Amino acid sequence: MDNGVNAQQLGHHLWHTVKKTVQLYGYYDTGMRAAAIAFYALLSVFPLLLLLTALVGRNLSTSEAPTAVFLLLQRVIPVVPDQLEQNIRYVISLRGTINWVAGISLAWSSSSLFSAIITSVDRVWNQAGGRKFWEHRLLALGLVVAVVLLFLVSLLASAIMAQIPRLVVMLIPIQPEVLQSSWRYGPPVISFALDMLLYALLYRFLPSRYPPWCAVWPGAVVAGLGWNGLKYGFGWYLAHFARYGLVYGTLATLIAFLFWVYFSGVVLLIGAEFGVAWEEVWCEGESKEEASSP
Repeated sequence: MDNGVNAQQLGHHLWHTVKKTVQLYGYYDTGMRAAAIAFYALLSVFPLLLLLTALVGRNLSTSEAPTAVFLLLQRVIPVVPDQLEQNIRYVISLRGTINWVAGISLAWSSSSLFSAIITSVDRVWNQAGGRKFWEHRLLALGLVVAVVLLFLVSLLASAIMAQIPRLVVMLIPIQPEVLQSSWRYGPPVISFALDMLLYALLYRFLPSRYPPWCAVWPGAVVAGLGWNGLKYGFGWYLAHFARYGLVYGTLATLIAFLFWVYFSGVVLLIGAEFGVAWEEVWCEGESKEEASSP
C-alpha cells in the first residue's frame, strides 16, 4: 500500500513539475528570448571565432588555424556557415597577427552573446533585481575567457581521448577488438556527462542568486538530454529533409546555423525552467543557506 501511495505521490509531483515548466515557458517568453540569443550569436560568433583562430594560430600557421577551429566546431554543432571560414581567412590575411588590444576588442564584441544568455537565465530563476551593469559585463567577459580555455583544452583532450584505448591495452590484459567495440560508447557517455556538468555550472552561477543544487541538477539533466537529442536530431533533419538552399540560396548554411542556435537557446532556457519548477515542487525543505552560498 505504501509503495502505491509513494508511486502516486511521485507521479503527482512529476506532473506538477512538467505543468509548471510549461507555464514558465510561456510566462518568460522563452521563444522570444531564444530568438534574442540567436541574434546576438550572429553578432558575436565572428569575433569569437576570430579570437580563437588567433590564439590557435600562435602554434599553427595562418592557413592551418582556421581549419583546426572549424573542424572542432563541426564536432559540436551540425552546421557551420561557409561564410565564417571564408571571412576569417580573409581578415587574418589582411591584419596578420592580432595584438592584445585587438584581442580585448574581440572579447568585448563576443561577450554580447553571453550577456544575453546571462540575462535570460537570470530572469528564469525569478530574480527581479539582477546584477549591476559592470558586474553583468564582467561575468560575460569571464564566460568568453572560459569558452576560449575550454576550446584550447578540447584540442588537447581530443588527442588524449584517441590514445586512451592504447593505454588501456598496455595496462589491462584485454583483447584490442573487445576494447574497441566497448570504447565506442565511451566518448558519447563522457560528452553527455560534461554537458550536464556545464549546464549545472551555468544554472548555479549565472543567476544573481545561487539556486540549490537539488534544483540545478534536474534542470541540467533535462538540458543535457535535450541538447544531445537536438544535436543528433537536427543533423538528421539537415541530411534528409532540410532544403534551405531552395529558399535562402547562398545564405542557407547561415540560416541553418541561426535555427540551430535558436533551438539550443530554447533547450538552455527549458532546462532552467524545469529547474525552477523542480525547486518549487521538490525542494521546499532545502535550507536557505545553500541558496545563498556558492
